[in-house]
Amino acid sequence: MNAHPAGPRSASAPERADAASVDPRTARTDRKIVAGALRLLREGGPRRVTIEAVSARTGVAKTSIYRRYANSTQLLEAALEHAVTATAPLAPDATWEQALTAAVDLLLRDMGLGVAITLLQEPHSATAQVLRATVVRPRLDALRELLQRDKDRGLIRDTVDLDMVVDFILGAAYAHVARYGSLDENWTARVHRAVTDLITTRPAAD
Repeated sequence: MNAHPAGPRSASAPERADAASVDPRTARTDRKIVAGALRLLREGGPRRVTIEAVSARTGVAKTSIYRRYANSTQLLEAALEHAVTATAPLAPDATWEQALTAAVDLLLRDMGLGVAITLLQEPHSATAQVLRATVVRPRLDALRELLQRDKDRGLIRDTVDLDMVVDFILGAAYAHVARYGSLDENWTARVHRAVTDLITTRPAAD
């Protein structure tokens, strides 16, 4: 992603929020830019999210975008943060199946396979770092925390490696998409049943 050679440092989120509260036109432009970036992300992955492409898609002048974001990486980060914060948070009493559904919906159904491709092909790039910090780790960490809660309650065997469970689930999701092109509506319920059978404690034999 290319940086503007002489672009100013982008305004922080609070600064943009303050400006939006004063001028409704600024808020509308902010929303338009972020919405355009998210559409490009879903259609073609992170590589498509450039300031030039967002300008062409939204009709917002490149100079207006550069006043907000110094480069395309910052623009992508803002769009991802918007997508994550727009997602309803998990309830305090959520199950790990609900956390699994939320993670799969965001990572695959909302973000698209372009995110996975970038993470696998360019794991050390600035874009991949933004994706991991903003989208991947928060969702998968939430899933692991709920698995840990069940383990602490004695519902999951002590010998189960929860980090491997999370990795297996994510890998299974990508493998299913590779085989069939998409995840069917029942996929999360099926994988939940399969994993539950493997990791839960068994009643003691009489």
